[in-house]
Amino acid sequence: MVRAVIADDSAVMRETLGKILEAGGLDVVGRAKNGTEAVTLITDLEPDVATIDIQMPGLTGHEVIEQVMARKPTPMLVISSQTTKNADATFDALEAGAVDFIAKPSGDNSVDIWSKQDEIVDQVRAVAQADVGTVERQSKPQNETQRPESTTIAVTDEFPNDPTLVIGASTGGPRVVEQVLSELPARAGLRILVVQHMADHYTERFAKRLNERTTYDIREARETETVGPGEALLAKGGTHMAVTDWSRGELTVVHDDGPQRHNVKPAIDVTMETAADTVRGNLAGVIMTGMGADGADGLADIKAAGGKAIVQDEATSRVYGMPKVAAERVDVDMTLPKSRLAEGVVNAFRGWSA
Repeated sequence: MVRAVIADDSAVMRETLGKILEAGGLDVVGRAKNGTEAVTLITDLEPDVATIDIQMPGLTGHEVIEQVMARKPTPMLVISSQTTKNADATFDALEAGAVDFIAKPSGDNSVDIWSKQDEIVDQVRAVAQADVGTVERQSKPQNETQRPESTTIAVTDEFPNDPTLVIGASTGGPRVVEQVLSELPARAGLRILVVQHMADHYTERFAKRLNERTTYDIREARETETVGPGEALLAKGGTHMAVTDWSRGELTVVHDDGPQRHNVKPAIDVTMETAADTVRGNLAGVIMTGMGADGADGLADIKAAGGKAIVQDEATSRVYGMPKVAAERVDVDMTLPKSRLAEGVVNAFRGWSA
């Protein structure tokens, strides 16, 4: 049985979240009402997973995560209120070592949180499986208004025309997505589509964060959007991103309000399948860390269309679910650690002539 600690300064949330997890078959071994208690309970009880509120007295969620990761690395799921301030704090918490996050209903609305019962239990179970023993902390750029210089990965004159890359990630994905995008050379002129399983409120801030930290121009996809060389689009939370046209070196994508796939929206499969049907030119897909099977069918379509298929390896995946399923179903071209995914993308495109 998965053992969990809950840290939240709201008694209602501690009680409600505890009932939800216990109804889902988890053993709630401790409840902390402030950050100091959270650190003590997690390090003493050694649970399989802990849920961490961002704003707590004593220590903030970010500080709790830093101290726990320094003393007793533990998979942690952030419970974040949907505010701009807390969105920034949530991504800082991921940098400190948290595996993933879920949106917290405003106030103490236990009705809203019960409506997400299955989603919460699934995410807590997925986070509990995460490997946090060798977490590498990411540091903030000293000046986030100054974008980083291009990566040292070389791009020769033989790099092909019209390269399109589709990236899919879920649990544990934001940090890997950021790392890979920051390492891809701008000179390659990639057109990049990113699908990260994430709630609506957070994708705009995540896109802004990626834009600040990479050499590519990255934005959240609007209802109808184009992406050209050196640009990237992030699927908006709550809607699929479908590729509908390829013209004069630009991709056109639209919001697709179809049903969830694999219980998620946006789904990686929708973007990869429509890219495989539409893109003329060189196409590659990458499946990164995450639970479930989303992306396997889409990666198969990319491969069937003559594209390249890459998956993250088990050792560096926080949750080896989506990459594992993709590797089992698709004749992948490369299985790589996160530190070599960008290099793998460049090498995959070098395999084509200009």
